[in-house]
Amino acid sequence: MKLKKATLLVLAILPLTTAITAQATIIESSSKGELTKVVYSCEGKNTLDVIFINTAQDSFAIINQVDEMIPMELVKSASGANYKAINKNYTYQLQTKGNQAMLFGDDKLILGECVTE
Repeated sequence: MKLKKATLLVLAILPLTTAITAQATIIESSSKGELTKVVYSCEGKNTLDVIFINTAQDSFAIINQVDEMIPMELVKSASGANYKAINKNYTYQLQTKGNQAMLFGDDKLILGECVTE
């Protein structure tokens, strides 16, 4: 069921992502929710593009990693926001707080010191 949820989520937002440019933060809002693209600048001149989807019921993030779109869902966190890959075949975790983010895979830091303006 989770895999179908992930597939439907990606298919639902795919048309919306074409309207988003590569600026630091763009917000698209409607009565159904909010779609935000954030581009983080990370250590080593790397970038991390994240699309956040917030509805009245749920919050999601989608990252592009290894040329794949990885849908993630919000999980409980003591501080900031913590997203975990919906598909159990992926171990990605995205931690955000304010304008900062870190991406983990297999509990190891992949991208650190990521910030956006």
